[in-house]
Amino acid sequence: MTTAKIKKLGKKIASNQASLDEITLFVSLLMQAAVQEVNDSFSPRQLVKRDRLTEPLPLEKRQLSSYRTRLGMILEYAVSATMDWLIHQAFEDDLRLTFEVAHKYPDFLMRDRCLQPSVRIEMKAVDADSDEQSARFEVLNSLIKGEKDVVILIGWEWFKNKLENGTLCEYPSIFSFVVVPASELARERDESVKLRGGRVEIDRILVPKKGWPGELKQDEGNAGKILRLVHSTRKKEPFKLSQYIQRYLQFTDIVESRRKQNLKNQREE
Repeated sequence: MTTAKIKKLGKKIASNQASLDEITLFVSLLMQAAVQEVNDSFSPRQLVKRDRLTEPLPLEKRQLSSYRTRLGMILEYAVSATMDWLIHQAFEDDLRLTFEVAHKYPDFLMRDRCLQPSVRIEMKAVDADSDEQSARFEVLNSLIKGEKDVVILIGWEWFKNKLENGTLCEYPSIFSFVVVPASELARERDESVKLRGGRVEIDRILVPKKGWPGELKQDEGNAGKILRLVHSTRKKEPFKLSQYIQRYLQFTDIVESRRKQNLKNQREE
């Protein structure tokens, strides 16, 4: 970690004086160290399994979705726990990362010495091999606190390895991440809904009803698919997008590139 920068930003966050840009940078710097630790230690030790031929993954759609959700949650836990360990090393009790146990959103709260939340974090893990792209960001704009809410997106894939005794194995490895203000992602998602003929209300998202011109229905989760939040017409003019949305698009490009490469590798095996 860039220790000096981390400490400077952390002190501002602990005293509730950090801007959203500073919060985003702080979380990004923490993530660099946390991801390395998870990839180097936690995942190879606690998420390792035998190779795919010996210990296959589920193939049935429902079981496949279930295992990806479970594994994504474990990775999110591992990353958050590592982030809190790093925070404790640098700030002791002046700052800590806790789970949000009382509400569905957000996932985590960064609290000061008196346990006052100063940063709110939503985390989403995306499996590069998932065609369905099941991770979603469905939080309504009305629930987002623009000055303190950020979203961490994590891209992961299976990494093949061999133990010292020659046993073939594999375990999840995080290959990319991005930290984006929640308000930015929600704004792009809502703009995409409007460009597709839908409407965003304070308590729901409405999308066109197929086969019924002019009719709208409540969105069933498609509008919030993590890798499809930005409308295709807006992607054509990235220079008009914010720096954070441009980074988000770079992340989605990396995930899609890994998915295609993994599919190619599977066909060749």
